[in-house]
Amino acid sequence: MRHSFILLSILAVGCSAPQPPANTTGKIDQPAPATIDLDALIGEWQDVQDSGRTVFNEHWSRHTDGSMQGLGFVLSGKDTVFIEHLGILNIDSTLHYAATIRSQNNGQAVLFKLVQDQDSLVFTNPVHDFPQRIVYAPAGPDHWHVTVSGMQKGEAQQDRYHFHRKSAATS
Repeated sequence: MRHSFILLSILAVGCSAPQPPANTTGKIDQPAPATIDLDALIGEWQDVQDSGRTVFNEHWSRHTDGSMQGLGFVLSGKDTVFIEHLGILNIDSTLHYAATIRSQNNGQAVLFKLVQDQDSLVFTNPVHDFPQRIVYAPAGPDHWHVTVSGMQKGEAQQDRYHFHRKSAATS
């Protein structure tokens, strides 16, 4: 009888559900951050500043080749004071943010390489004069926080925009 009890005890312990490995780091395991879907950018976005005197706009759509194309412009009152053509392009299997301002860089696009796409989209170009870093961070389904930063004339510079969806997404 004693042998039966020992055998049953061994079987009960051996057949119990496997336990997950112990977390020896002391940190709480977190799920991996989600990759940002570029289609979340599709639509018209607006950031109103200076009590409504200055309005930053971006319009993004998906091009037939799969790339993203955008237009950024700034209104001061009813006057357009700044225009840039934007894109997110796949170049040599790497995504790049492209910004083209006709009066700068001989009208050629400046490229910023995607270096992060989890929780936010981070694009960098460390050799560009300004900016060297562009970050798009989603803040809910209808909001993006955009930070443009880097060194300019030896000093750290940062511009922040808080875009909200102006209209429904279109493709």
